[in-house]
Amino acid sequence: MKNYKIFKDKYVLIEDLKNTHQPFFKEYTKPPELSLTNAPLCCPFQKGKVFRTNKKNGPKSGFCEVCYVKYNDYNLHVREYEHREFAKDQSNYIKIDEFISNTSFHDYDEIIKYVEFSSSPLQKITRSTMVYDYKNNYDKVLNISRISTGNSEQENQTTNIKKYLNSILKDESE
Repeated sequence: MKNYKIFKDKYVLIEDLKNTHQPFFKEYTKPPELSLTNAPLCCPFQKGKVFRTNKKNGPKSGFCEVCYVKYNDYNLHVREYEHREFAKDQSNYIKIDEFISNTSFHDYDEIIKYVEFSSSPLQKITRSTMVYDYKNNYDKVLNISRISTGNSEQENQTTNIKKYLNSILKDESE
């Protein structure tokens, strides 16, 4: 007669019906518990970790740059009369309005129309999507780059950028 084992605790035994292979067994001193509260794709036999959030559920305190006042509850402070009156007064926004009116955004709007971005974060942005309709619009791009850098070597820089854009087109056509 073959050797046999007497199990004292709960066990799992896997045997071949024809008894041609040695049986596999596992004896548990503490039986495993199936945890159905774990997140998907996690092991159902391990207890899930409990994560504590650092967020406080109470009112948020801070400092109002409009009123120059420290407040304990943001929602209450925004409803106060002084804060609302400051926001309604148009003379408080004169400097911001002057800055916006002196800055030309029409050049940027023309270029943004021609740049395509992917809605999926997994799709890569290739050179072809970044340089779209290059022959008609690269002068506008160069003009904006000259304005933003304020560089005095504009002509040399322009030819270098044109060479770079031409090399991109050659790479795409191959």
